[in-house]
Amino acid sequence: MPEFTPRKLDCPVCRHGFESRLVTGFRIGEKEADFCPRYLDGNPLPEFLHVCPQCGFVGFEADFKAWDDAGRVERVRTLLNGFHWQQGQALLGAERFRRAALIGIYAGKRSAEVADLYLQATWCSRMEGEPDEEQKNARRKAVKYFELALAAEEFSTDDLPVVHYLVGELCRRLGEVKKALKYFARLDELDHVEPWLLEWRDRQKALLKE
Repeated sequence: MPEFTPRKLDCPVCRHGFESRLVTGFRIGEKEADFCPRYLDGNPLPEFLHVCPQCGFVGFEADFKAWDDAGRVERVRTLLNGFHWQQGQALLGAERFRRAALIGIYAGKRSAEVADLYLQATWCSRMEGEPDEEQKNARRKAVKYFELALAAEEFSTDDLPVVHYLVGELCRRLGEVKKALKYFARLDELDHVEPWLLEWRDRQKALLKE
């Protein structure tokens, strides 16, 4: 099983203090083509996000710091009210990541961060056996925000090969063949692409021809 340690957190929206737990250890066997980890001892992803039991705010540990922007607090509070939160409600991993992504948008997170949250929502959705459409919806949003992040030049040069491959793979899984091929082809134009990434790209491209 994953390893945890208790941690006291204070919600930045409602100021409620509560005890959560941090993931301190886990084991990964390998990764799927969209980088979804295959954990050996249970899925720790949901526990990386903490949920305020009072108002339903969801975020990483770093998000549970006092906000000095009243407008930001009010925007997120309005969003949370729309969730019709019930105190102490339990959320599975996929829903945690979907809500964290929405909260991130309202809180002004970078598009790259929002994209990563939606990506991890697809992973949890798959692990938790949700209907395919739930996973596809999150995947479409991940692509949207990865593209916004690329347009805003939010990624370092070193990260670009992985990002283009990943967007290509997400598009492949959505059945968007032309778009997938466009992103896969971008790897041939970038510098310092790792050989393993080209191997993965070529393997996924071959699946488009089947």
